[in-house]
Amino acid sequence: MNQDAILAVLCDSRDDAKSLKEIALEMGLDISTYVDWVRVERRLSSSLRSLSRWGWVAWERRQREEGHRFWYNAYWKTELANGKSEQGDASFAITV
Repeated sequence: MNQDAILAVLCDSRDDAKSLKEIALEMGLDISTYVDWVRVERRLSSSLRSLSRWGWVAWERRQREEGHRFWYNAYWKTELANGKSEQGDASFAITV
């Protein structure tokens, strides 16, 4: 999992922020079984935490409004991440 693949599926605004499951589905990651989901969730959340520490991703804790009201993290790109692609910086992979 590298930073460019993650940033490519994230939205630019807080209003359109995505959950881990939405990010995984858009990246085409296999989450068909519980074991696969746990594996993807751990790797993806670790990568998103790293991107957040570097200032490329922002997140907030939200509660689902309809159905079962569980808490989840919503993620979106920051202005720093948007500027990175425009400047043509060299990309590198996040290894987990």
